[in-house]
Amino acid sequence: MWKIKAPAKINLFLEVGKKENSLHPIISLVDIISLYDYIYVKKSKKTNIKFISKWEIPEENTVSKLISVLKKNFNFEVEIIIEKKIPPGTGLGGGSSDAGITLLFINKIFNLGLKMNDLIEIAKKIGSDVPLFLYGKRCIIKKFGEEVSICDDFKFYYLLLVPKFSVKTKDVYDKFDEIGEFGDLTYASERVRILIDEIKNGNISKIEEMMFNRLEDACYKIKNEIKEVKDEVERKIGKKFFLSGSGGVLFSIFKEKEEVGEIKKRLKLGNWRKVEVESI
Repeated sequence: MWKIKAPAKINLFLEVGKKENSLHPIISLVDIISLYDYIYVKKSKKTNIKFISKWEIPEENTVSKLISVLKKNFNFEVEIIIEKKIPPGTGLGGGSSDAGITLLFINKIFNLGLKMNDLIEIAKKIGSDVPLFLYGKRCIIKKFGEEVSICDDFKFYYLLLVPKFSVKTKDVYDKFDEIGEFGDLTYASERVRILIDEIKNGNISKIEEMMFNRLEDACYKIKNEIKEVKDEVERKIGKKFFLSGSGGVLFSIFKEKEEVGEIKKRLKLGNWRKVEVESI
């Protein structure tokens, strides 16, 4: 049985356009971070997918959907056990990562012969965040998730504030459509370019000025506690926190690992968990 790691992601920038054919075009700058699900895979006489998780995972999930798509064209049987460490419904992309990493590995161990373009087409059918995990590196995502550009290396440290509850991505996008404040993706591309320049310069305050998430308002309207916690911690420590993806994890960005530990000690958050991670 092979053991593989599926990393989480955070969105340093996320702009979302008006829905087109049931999907929202996006532009996002994503970093891959050191928080992992662990996936155990082996060839088997019968396909079976099992989760080891303190969170409830629906029977129809990203990995089961992936296997169903693959089995339409390939004959194989596999046993998959997924040990969940990335909380679902937090904007960290755990389910998408599980599917993307599983796709890569099944292609390898069963010699399916799929090239990157083939893998991307399959990944798109599972979810818009799945293609980025085929690359496993910080990147810019455009269109409906299928256009992925690898970024220059940069390394940051992050403090994640993780709630006990989850926020459904569909609910956030439904609320986003209801609000109707759609982003300008052409303007967003320029903002991402400027953000990357600031990242190269390493000026955290300038980086924070350019970071953005279009889904924040929609998420806060669904779960106002997230906004309340964000306002409280920013007021207490004078450091900006941001929403990842559709929420509800909040995170702050740092250049030095020691800074994360200092802030973590100062924060008292009750039910919210504090997690230190870094770019990988």
